[in-house]
Amino acid sequence: MITERLRVLYTHDGDTLTCWRTVNGVASEVRVRLAFIDAPELAQSPYGLRARAYLRSLLYVNEPVQARIYDTDAYGRLIAEIIRLRDDGNCGLRLVLAGYAARFRCPTDRSEYASAEGIARYQRAGIWRLPGLHQTPWLSRAHSP
Repeated sequence: MITERLRVLYTHDGDTLTCWRTVNGVASEVRVRLAFIDAPELAQSPYGLRARAYLRSLLYVNEPVQARIYDTDAYGRLIAEIIRLRDDGNCGLRLVLAGYAARFRCPTDRSEYASAEGIARYQRAGIWRLPGLHQTPWLSRAHSP
């Protein structure tokens, strides 16, 4: 894992951002996929739109954040945890706790994600209110034409 300071530019959906990144004095845009979570797709109304709205409420445009970068995905996005510098808030973890995302490819040693999901399920928050493919966005994508 490496860490970088980024600036939020745009929130695409509940688990993808575009940020400004400066490397060797050169600024560029980079897409970031939040690590360890998966939010419903925008087409999975109303859950996808709510997930994006919640992530947008957590981060403001041009906000500096810390990215804990783990990898790059097949689409060239950074896979990273996004931490708000103003309060050390982990945005992905907050999405899971509020019921706007499910754990996805989360290492077993990151028990805070399992705990957050357990609380959201118990409280029937967000995607856990009613059963459906919105609870497993990775399966929803697999069933899409």
